[in-house]
Amino acid sequence: MEIKDLTGLSKPLTKLVEVASKGIGTLYKPRAIRKEADAEAKKILIEGEAKLELLSRVQNRVVNQEINRQINLEEIIEKSIPHLDENVTDEEVDDDWRMRFFQKAQDVSSDEMQEIWSQILANEVSKPGRISLRTLEVVSNISKNEAEIFQTACSLTSNNTSIYKFKNQTAFDKFGLTYSQIILLRDAGLIYDNDNLVSILKKIPQINITIWHLGDKIYQITDSKNPNREEYRFEQIKLTVAGEELCRLLNIKKNTQYTEEMIKEKSEEGLEIKEVQT
Repeated sequence: MEIKDLTGLSKPLTKLVEVASKGIGTLYKPRAIRKEADAEAKKILIEGEAKLELLSRVQNRVVNQEINRQINLEEIIEKSIPHLDENVTDEEVDDDWRMRFFQKAQDVSSDEMQEIWSQILANEVSKPGRISLRTLEVVSNISKNEAEIFQTACSLTSNNTSIYKFKNQTAFDKFGLTYSQIILLRDAGLIYDNDNLVSILKKIPQINITIWHLGDKIYQITDSKNPNREEYRFEQIKLTVAGEELCRLLNIKKNTQYTEEMIKEKSEEGLEIKEVQT
């Protein structure tokens, strides 16, 4: 600061400052000005310290976040090892897929969800292209509870694509899948939002029989009351593409009680159902 900067001072005080400054060899600032300047300097210092403290907290948060993310990724990688296929292909994993996977997987901390992500990784490493980017997006948005419900749903699927419906809409309750849970899986993007989907099974002309994939087995269907019947229509709950890929990946054991009760209901409708030995 120079004397010319001391605007607003009276003429006598200005002169005193000039004299005093020459006498002490540096610009003399009256106490009132010093207090104002000191207050401003203190304010700047406090703000600076506050910003430094804030920056420190930001750095600590980012470091802790990245440490946790690294731990999550390494856990998932380790858990994927037992799921690797011995006959892994030489095909490279797509760069975009790899980047998207680690971007999504880094925030997965629960053991149950890490297990699912580890299977996804192992599956893609073994045979690239089986899990789409869309499926990664869907899986990244489902909760642990939704994943558990979906595994129950998978135990009721046929060909990992659909679930055949009973006449009684609440019949799934006994198998651990309520209608409200079905709605939840729809919202999660794992099954289609439609209550009127139908599976059409047509008679195979060459062998004159109709094949029905139910659970993990294959059955032959005939209608003794209508031997010339060309097709059968069964209401179903259909998995989305993401749901199919994930269900196939999880490879959940099929619920045999559900299969038996489905066959019983169709038999009571007059259909003859026989298991095809493979």
